[in-house]
Amino acid sequence: MRWWRTAVFFGMALFAALIAALHAPGQMSVDSGVALYEGLVGHAIGWGPTFFAAALRWLGGGALGASLFVALDTLAIYGCFAVLLTVAAGSPSPWRRALALLLVLNPLFAFYAGILWKDVMLASCAMVALTALLVASTGDARRRRRAVAVALLAIAPMALLRQQGLLLSVPLAMAAAWLLARAEPLAGTRRGGRVAVVAAVLAVSAASTFALGRLSDATISPLPKSPMAVGFSTIRAYDIAGMMAYARPGDPSAWSGADAATRQQVQYLYSPERIDFVWRDAFARKYFSGLGDASLREAWWAGIRHDPVAYASHRVAALRALLGFDGIAGCVPAYWGTAIIPEYQEPLGLREEMDPRDRFIGRTATALEPTPVFRHWFYAGMLLLAAIAALRRRGPDAVVLRAGALAAGLYLGSFVPTTIACDFRYLYPVACLSTVLGVWLLLRPGSRNQTLMSEGRSRSTGSSASDPA
Repeated sequence: MRWWRTAVFFGMALFAALIAALHAPGQMSVDSGVALYEGLVGHAIGWGPTFFAAALRWLGGGALGASLFVALDTLAIYGCFAVLLTVAAGSPSPWRRALALLLVLNPLFAFYAGILWKDVMLASCAMVALTALLVASTGDARRRRRAVAVALLAIAPMALLRQQGLLLSVPLAMAAAWLLARAEPLAGTRRGGRVAVVAAVLAVSAASTFALGRLSDATISPLPKSPMAVGFSTIRAYDIAGMMAYARPGDPSAWSGADAATRQQVQYLYSPERIDFVWRDAFARKYFSGLGDASLREAWWAGIRHDPVAYASHRVAALRALLGFDGIAGCVPAYWGTAIIPEYQEPLGLREEMDPRDRFIGRTATALEPTPVFRHWFYAGMLLLAAIAALRRRGPDAVVLRAGALAAGLYLGSFVPTTIACDFRYLYPVACLSTVLGVWLLLRPGSRNQTLMSEGRSRSTGSSASDPA
């Protein structure tokens, strides 16, 4: 229906413009300010990956780079939704179309489109990649090649934004390789030809990530110590605190090497919601800093061997907090606006403030806290349903759907042993991918006589085959 397509694209474009204008130059936390400042000075300050800071610098840095990031992120989110609702839509029943619209208009995306952070960029890249691959699974040869190229561009930075991004990029890159290997005439029906195409696509994907990484390092000089090593040390420290907190009554936690006063302070400060309460305390921080990497690793492993139930209890409690089963007051942004370290404000041309737009966003977010909007158990449940539907699926889009569900599931699973805070942004990519999968499955409930695999075979033998748009 042409009127539907026109209305959707116009509506999504207008909505994206309004959302970008509402947020610009973006919602900036202390971490956002650090990334902007890294882009300004050209070298790393924090221990996180520097690709996000490099991207902000490439966009112009400062308020300009932040504003352009918000605009591009909003365009990516609602552009994907427009494609899913039109180009990729079949002929669903009215209730399916209405439910898909409800998923697309989830206020979560309107809130997070304006947050300046790497997890938001990672989620948008994942949305673009999965949407492009789904479109590629149903289009003709020209559309398929263009869509796969878009997907590979979106996949390239994922592993550079967060270490767990590799868990998103690999399944999606494999799906891209499968699409071309099964349909391209040059692959034919021979196994060797298909293997060559898969290898070529994966090589291009890996080379793109490597090239972007080198370009990022040339833009923002990284710190000599690996961010991954620092991340593991932080996780171990949080686990040690958790095992002290969940130790059996009367257990002195001698494996930790901490004195009674330190153990008491750690137990008092510990929260399954986030490490910050322990980490920011000078007395507790002195204990963890004094251990050093080797001793920290030994104490962590000794604590798990001594009382695996305490470790499991801590990890379950942290996962519950991350998934939003309990209160989420400390899990979504409490401050909407610009919150940058004072010494960075003047060089960046920004100041700490919360204007009327930010206060409106904050009040609305607070009002939605009781709803499932900021609860990851809701999106995990959606992902589970999508995964079951993908396993039952037949047709070319089945592999892409399974790859998307696998990527989201692996990403979610990686936070089971690693989460150190219940920040909603950590699993925001899962919410985005689950929504893309849900919208696609609602709008295309059946295989719809797709002929991707037969197209490649027929072309290789010189015959013709139709491929529905």
